[in-house]
Amino acid sequence: MVSIALVIVLLTDLGYVVILRAQEGEHPNTSSGVMVATYVFVATYLALLALMLGASMLSRPLLVRLRSTSRAAAAAGLLVIGVLALMSIGALLVVAGALATGAALRSISGFHWRGALRDLAAAMGAVAVLIAGFEVSNRVIVCPPKGFMGGSGYGLVTGGYHWTCVDGRLDYGPGFCSSGGGGIDANGHAFSTGGC
Repeated sequence: MVSIALVIVLLTDLGYVVILRAQEGEHPNTSSGVMVATYVFVATYLALLALMLGASMLSRPLLVRLRSTSRAAAAAGLLVIGVLALMSIGALLVVAGALATGAALRSISGFHWRGALRDLAAAMGAVAVLIAGFEVSNRVIVCPPKGFMGGSGYGLVTGGYHWTCVDGRLDYGPGFCSSGGGGIDANGHAFSTGGC
């Protein structure tokens, strides 16, 4: 089960990176720095989950002791990111998460409170890293040195926010924004026309 989950995660991660590379020039937001950090975070997170699954198959004494813990963390991360990305790469990740969950349950030897708590803590930690990574990476915006652009985003914990870039200066605000705009004045400087 772990081998199949590992192959699914690696192929999904590789496909994700290849597709993003192919679309790099098509989306102006990605070329100016918007969402690039999120793409890098997702690819790195999937690689980390694959590493945890791969390490759980090794027979080193420490890794054998932590086998169910690393599988539980990988399973939780895969299931949550799979559900969040269900409309794109998520379906395969949910399958991999289900396989990793089964493998984690099978690798538990007896019922020990300490081991169960360690596995639960690892699973919660993997989900916390995922949520924190989305919260931070969604807000990493690199403004172009000239011009105006803006948009809105949604944090899983913090809710909606909006942002504007005017001549390289970034401003954030709470809540979504569907009004506002900007332009270029007679001197060639960008300006914001208010709104949110």
